[in-house]
Amino acid sequence: MTADQDSLLKDFETRVRQLLLLCESLKKENEALRQALADQQETGRQLREDLRALTDSYDKLRLAKSLAGEGGDLRAAKQRISRMVREINACIALVNE
Repeated sequence: MTADQDSLLKDFETRVRQLLLLCESLKKENEALRQALADQQETGRQLREDLRALTDSYDKLRLAKSLAGEGGDLRAAKQRISRMVREINACIALVNE
């Protein structure tokens, strides 16, 4: 082997080692990014669950306030609910006939 070929072979070996090191580095970075993505997805899932729970609470509160009316009179709200229940029972009775 000539000196020129030996030099080229050593240069090639050096570059292959550098590529292997770079490949290992990129594998580690890829794994870290996959873990970060999984963590973000879990956070997103948790936030969606929190949003769903808060939306349900808001809807229930809005319904309670609308039933209570403008003044927030609970007695009037109970009377409205009783009236609705009576109307529903009347409708059920008509359907059953």
